[in-house]
Formats: sequence, C-alpha cells, structure tokens
Amino acid sequence: MIAKGKFADVGSQNGNLTTDNVVSRLRQRLHDARATGFKVRMEVLDDEQASWCVISGVLTLFVDLSQTASEQLQQVEETLSAYEGCSGRELNDAEDIGKRAA
Repeated sequence: MIAKGKFADVGSQNGNLTTDNVVSRLRQRLHDARATGFKVRMEVLDDEQASWCVISGVLTLFVDLSQTASEQLQQVEETLSAYEGCSGRELNDAEDIGKRAA
C-alpha cells in the first residue's frame, strides 16, 4: 500500500517535470543573455513581438509576460539567435537589425 502511494506521487509529478525543465532552461537562457550584456525587460507586449534593441547604448531583450514559459523560451532562443547572427557587424548595424526584428 505504501509503495503504491509512492508510485502514484511520482506519476502525478511527471507533468511538472516538463514544466520545471522549460522554466529551468528559460532561466538559464535569460542568465546567458544577461552575461552577454543584455538588460532583460519582462513586460506584457500585447501585439508586439518579443525582440531586442539598443536603448541608450544598452542591449535590451524584451520578453512577453503574457506568453507561457515554453513560448517565452522559444522567443528568447529566436531573439538571441538573431542577435548572434549579426554580432560580427558593427553596433549600428545590430541596432538597425534589432529594431527591424521588433
């Protein structure tokens, strides 16, 4: 009877493992973004797409709080990939690309 209860607990937690994994990966990618030099702004963006831009010389990454953690992770991944794709260019070019992506 006790063993059955233990297995039932594990089974009910499996759904949370996926969510925890996504949240952990999101936290890690946000940490990576900050380490790269981004200021992370988490806001409700309404109909705007999450992206990045340069504000007063500061790289700023916008994350849409109205999205699920999985969607936020996907947005952060896409945004950081777009930034890394233009990281070899000058900051002015990167600023223009970031604005176009927004």
